[in-house]
Amino acid sequence: MTHPRLSALALLVTACPSDSGGAEGTSSGPSSSTAADTADSTGGGADCGNGTRNGSEECDGSDLGGLECKDVSPSYNGGTLACGATCTFDASACTIAPDAALVRLNELTSDSVLMGTYAGPNDAIELYNAGSVDADLAGWKLSDDPTFLASKTYVFPPGTTLAAGEFLVLLSLDAAAMTGDFPFGVSDSMVETIVLADGGGAMIDAVTVDGYLARVSYCRVPDGTGAWAQCDQTFGAANEAALTACGNGVIEDAEVCDGSDLAGNTCTGLALGFTGGMLACAPTCKFDTSDCTTTSDLVINEVESTTDAIELFNGGDVVVNLSGLILTDARVDAAYDATVDDAELVFASGTMLAPGGYLVVPLGLGPGQHPFGLDAQGDTITLLNPQPTLTVIDHVTYGDGEAAMSYCRQPNGPGGAWTADCTPSMDAEN
Repeated sequence: MTHPRLSALALLVTACPSDSGGAEGTSSGPSSSTAADTADSTGGGADCGNGTRNGSEECDGSDLGGLECKDVSPSYNGGTLACGATCTFDASACTIAPDAALVRLNELTSDSVLMGTYAGPNDAIELYNAGSVDADLAGWKLSDDPTFLASKTYVFPPGTTLAAGEFLVLLSLDAAAMTGDFPFGVSDSMVETIVLADGGGAMIDAVTVDGYLARVSYCRVPDGTGAWAQCDQTFGAANEAALTACGNGVIEDAEVCDGSDLAGNTCTGLALGFTGGMLACAPTCKFDTSDCTTTSDLVINEVESTTDAIELFNGGDVVVNLSGLILTDARVDAAYDATVDDAELVFASGTMLAPGGYLVVPLGLGPGQHPFGLDAQGDTITLLNPQPTLTVIDHVTYGDGEAAMSYCRQPNGPGGAWTADCTPSMDAEN
């Protein structure tokens, strides 16, 4: 028998590519704040909470997609299915057949395990058997690739069992240290899907997660049956929802914002040189200045992520001295420190740009070249003056694929609207 929920899971993971953006066996991802961070602070996607299932959401409000407990897993024999705050199913009110195992993805981290038996630098994924009988996991598969590519798939060895009420913690593979289990990393900044299938290839469970929200822990509460939430780390033990967490709409701890709460801050109030625009809060609970603006005549005018070229343009009437100015794709906020930014271009003394002139900055390590590269999935490039106070001269943020051909101002120069898929025109009018 084919269960509707398992079929839905298969469609979901097929539609959600899970490239973590980093090397296998690591938890790496783009280190800069990028436009590719698409999940909102709930972890359920940008539309979570609007009452209608969108994208990778399992549910939204009362919209359960017509599914019931028995559709989520054949181990359920009744009860009431609900939807959690992260737009993932809450099956805690479902009833489990007395003679069934219920193996679920239960907790994961995209960063280090901080303490306890599994402490170390590896990513971790925990399984839990919420059923009443032991489960034979021999031949089961765990991957961040819905096609279960061999190089990105962990196959449970013969003899692997998970007793009722027990946890199984797996760690990412560290080939150099010859430790760990699964041969893929959990991205700490991108949205990806982790999938679990049995030996016959039937989908057992899946979770789509914004890796940033999993930097400490992302888990089910209660274990095995609850909706996913940000958690405190409890690998190998009962899950606990985080008492404070980015995404709850309340500014806590080191957060500068949370959701719609900006603590009264504005673009101009940040004292970074912005003269207008709309300030927002990123899913990381740091300010998102993508829509903040300046009135500079010296602007970033065109970027190409394929060639990694960046074009500057002087739209003013006087020569501009670029000496000491910095071009970077690191996050630029009040905490930015040019002395620790190891991937920046500092323009050499005597670098001048005439009125109406263009300056193309290629990728490289030589004079007048930038070393950071442009991420095809989205990036933010900032031109700034570090002295006497940190001032943003201009910046641009583009999304996934938008700069593959060319991302440019239309019309050319200050005041032009950023446009995707321009005809490449480096060192010339857009």
